[in-house]
Amino acid sequence: MAGSELPFPNNARAENATIFGGSRFGRKKRTIFVLLLVAVFFVLWFNSDLDRLSNTVVDSGSAQSPKSTTVAPSVVIEDDEADLDEQPEPAPAVETEKAPVKAVEEQKKKKKPSTVAVLPDESTPQHFKYLMIIASRASNLSRRQLIRKTYFGMEDNLEPCMKKDKGFNYMFWVYGEKPMSKTPERRLYETEKIEWNDLEKVDQSAYSQDEVLKWAETTLKERGVTYDYLVIQDAYSLIQLNYIQQTIQSEVGQFPTGKLATDLAWVSPGNKNALVAGSTAVQKLLENESEYKDVITEGENTLMANFYEFHRSVLVQLNFVTAKKELSRLQALKENSPFFISETNRFATWKNHVESIADLTIAVSNIYQDSDFAAVAHTLNLGGSSVCKPLEKASIAVVTSSFIYDNCMEPSASLAADNKRSYALKHNYAFVARSGEFAQQQLREEKRRPVWGKIDVVQKVLPKYDWLFWMDMDAVIMNPEQTVQTLLDEFRNSFPEGPRAFEKTIDLVISKPTKDKMINAGVFFMRNTEWAQKFLNTLQESTYWYNKGPSYEQGAMWDLIQEPGYKEHVLLLENDDHTFNTFPKLYVPGDFIVHFAPDKCPNSAVLGGLKAARQIQQGQTVTSFQED
Repeated sequence: MAGSELPFPNNARAENATIFGGSRFGRKKRTIFVLLLVAVFFVLWFNSDLDRLSNTVVDSGSAQSPKSTTVAPSVVIEDDEADLDEQPEPAPAVETEKAPVKAVEEQKKKKKPSTVAVLPDESTPQHFKYLMIIASRASNLSRRQLIRKTYFGMEDNLEPCMKKDKGFNYMFWVYGEKPMSKTPERRLYETEKIEWNDLEKVDQSAYSQDEVLKWAETTLKERGVTYDYLVIQDAYSLIQLNYIQQTIQSEVGQFPTGKLATDLAWVSPGNKNALVAGSTAVQKLLENESEYKDVITEGENTLMANFYEFHRSVLVQLNFVTAKKELSRLQALKENSPFFISETNRFATWKNHVESIADLTIAVSNIYQDSDFAAVAHTLNLGGSSVCKPLEKASIAVVTSSFIYDNCMEPSASLAADNKRSYALKHNYAFVARSGEFAQQQLREEKRRPVWGKIDVVQKVLPKYDWLFWMDMDAVIMNPEQTVQTLLDEFRNSFPEGPRAFEKTIDLVISKPTKDKMINAGVFFMRNTEWAQKFLNTLQESTYWYNKGPSYEQGAMWDLIQEPGYKEHVLLLENDDHTFNTFPKLYVPGDFIVHFAPDKCPNSAVLGGLKAARQIQQGQTVTSFQED
């Protein structure tokens, strides 16, 4: 090699020189230098080996073999013995074991897995001008439904309240024991949670206005929920929301200098069941609780009632005290008090006849019968308040069953619904869960299996939307980034006759799994068209399949889409296991929905799937599901 090609400074090295600096560097010194380098090398190598060993020890908790890493151990859930709120959260039977290379390559050709992102944080800050909290016994379903209808005009959930208006929000503060598990009453309670999503179960055995106040100031604030005015009532009271809002607007203009609009408090010492208070008034109440909690000594009284009496006593003393120091102290207490509305006579107690209710009454307590509640509402001409913010694009509805047949799905039904509701909220879709249509099957003259309620639901909901996306209760969304619009666009653009032909003819999109003899009706899309209603009407007449298992309505759909006039309007995804209806054993990362439909009760499988969905949201990778 020529000298100019050697890697040394100035491309040259002196004769007899070494790479360590020169001939004057003695042999002993060179030996010492080499040994030092060797020592440094071994120290670095030893440290890196320790790191590898440490990583191996950490990973060994989840690693079963060099080829397989278990994300979470499989747990057997005794769902027939455990209550939903008491049983430990199950671990999904999922593994990260790599699939055979050939199978993976085949799946890559079929589909490109989408990136899975985290759903929106449920604790996103929300502020409402009016926040209403209605305390209700867990078992009092009928009164809650009557309140929804009377206060908010919500008779059903066909067009659900997906987003609350910033001006007003409400929730039920549910106390007392839930109905006993494995009973029809418990299943109705779980169904109500699914359909309305307005129940907040708390660990309280009885109604307490003070506990509601503290809960709003702690639990709700931790979630980022704040308000200007808090309205509290128990479910046996009726409140005139419109009068309250009008009064507050008029009173705010008359506040003394230095008082905030949210300093207002409207309370009746003799009425523990209703309260209206601004956020600042509540804050002052809880900050100074110890000073006045025992002002009223007779009986049990609320904190706000004590604060009101304390404020009144301060006003009385100001008329007589002359000492400057004491006068200054009392004046400070007055300034730190809320602005109390003194019209406490507008809080009434039910006297068992509507004639006892004055026109300007804003609250009536102790109404125990639903018929009396309805009569008082009619007498006061109670108008409904709007609590819902319209969806920007309400053209798509995610629809599912909320009918819990028996004990099987009692623990997992509402959790599976939350998975679908979160997806709908993320993409601005409506979420509709129905049960009545399933229950009514046994009332028909010619009885059908309850599963036929699915057809009744689709027939009822479809006219209100452009597209309906049906998902069975035991289907779990694994990839919430996959949108309905994207899938429909893909179907439209890849349609053999072209996008225009798709728009003109396709009204039902459904898949036929690879090893199934017919379609799987657990997940499908249907468009709101005349053809769709004709299809559903004809389906309803398929008496042969009313009680013929195991297919029932699915068998009727399969037969019908084979016939001329129907099959032309169906996009049938033949031998498709991944687009939107995947069975657990066929799952690959990125699949949209896993449909847990074992021959036995799917509860354990669904709970495991829901946990896997949460793991995916947290950035973990789930590669397979183990089926029993």
